[in-house]
Amino acid sequence: MKIEDLVVALSKDPFNPTLNFDVAVEYEKQNQTASAVSFYLRTAEYGYESHPTLVYASLLKVAHCFDDQNDRNATVSNCLLQAVAYLPYRPEGYFLLAQFHERLGQWQECYTWANIGLHNQLNSPLPVHVGYEGNYVLLFEKAVAAWWIGRKDESIQILGRLNAMDIDPGYKSAVQHNLERIGNASI
Repeated sequence: MKIEDLVVALSKDPFNPTLNFDVAVEYEKQNQTASAVSFYLRTAEYGYESHPTLVYASLLKVAHCFDDQNDRNATVSNCLLQAVAYLPYRPEGYFLLAQFHERLGQWQECYTWANIGLHNQLNSPLPVHVGYEGNYVLLFEKAVAAWWIGRKDESIQILGRLNAMDIDPGYKSAVQHNLERIGNASI
């Protein structure tokens, strides 16, 4: 449905979490992140009791929208933490927290969030893609962070497991690169 049609439908049912979510997704596709954030937040507010998956996905997407603006680390972290607190049994928020801390070079935090996420493996898909491809992305984050916190053997072991898996080619390349780099480094 086009954005215009969604907005008309929403004007007739403004508290509908699904319509608010759909409008947010369309605005995000158009790189209108301020509008997208507004409708994701409306989804989170109006769907809190009735649409937990949409609320969770909305909080993750709000974090993504603010992350794209750069220099909004506290806001991004807060959104991700709210999502994890809301649905702590889903892995996506943990992955995004691990990835967030990896980019900041906060290796213990990256390792911790990835490890917790590996213990939260709900398999039902979200209504939008947030970058989570399966538990191997959490394993990758854990492996990279393990190296930086002095767990070289654990890092090599996890990367070896990942290398034997059928995973996204970008991740496969990164796994092989890290195995080569770690194999030639000393702690």
